[in-house]
Amino acid sequence: MVEESADVMSRVRGDVLAEPAFVERAIAAMSASWGTDAARVGGTLWWCMLASALVDPVIRARLVNTAEPTMALDSIECELRPDGGIDRVYGTATTEPTALHQTLATVIDQVATVSGAGKAALWAVVADAIGNRALDAAGTQAHGAKIATELAADIGTPTPRFIEVNARTFVNRISCCLVFEVPTCEMCTSCPKRPKAERDARLARI
Repeated sequence: MVEESADVMSRVRGDVLAEPAFVERAIAAMSASWGTDAARVGGTLWWCMLASALVDPVIRARLVNTAEPTMALDSIECELRPDGGIDRVYGTATTEPTALHQTLATVIDQVATVSGAGKAALWAVVADAIGNRALDAAGTQAHGAKIATELAADIGTPTPRFIEVNARTFVNRISCCLVFEVPTCEMCTSCPKRPKAERDARLARI
């Protein structure tokens, strides 16, 4: 069931993320929005957004030491944008261990099947999403890096890596969003495909 909201967002139940037809439509909408006909690119861009949305509620709960949301697909709701993207996920707090890993694994299976993106590459996106969301939400960069590392270990995902540039902490990315394969777009500043010296110089300018 989809509920329309006043800001043109739609609310969808989390279990639709395990439905191939829904994932295919969402990725197609994202691809059209970015102007790419490559499903692997649109799928990776869609997953980058969704992975961040899925890990964010658990990270924020850990940062304030409150009960973590379960994140099981049948217990979450997602805000669906007109372009197919999901940038916010709502979970229910629980005393049970989070089901985040299973949810991530289930959706990664669907994205890989629909788009042709490699599962290892999609898991790498999760590691970077955890690192970035933790740095964004934490009061200090050191605390954010600590929370990110602990969460990745607890839920069994690749471990985020970090780098210090001019006394500021950045995620030392292991994933590529493939945005540079979209016409008119260029490689991200922190893309791991950039030569290290070039990437560090760009981060230093930030």
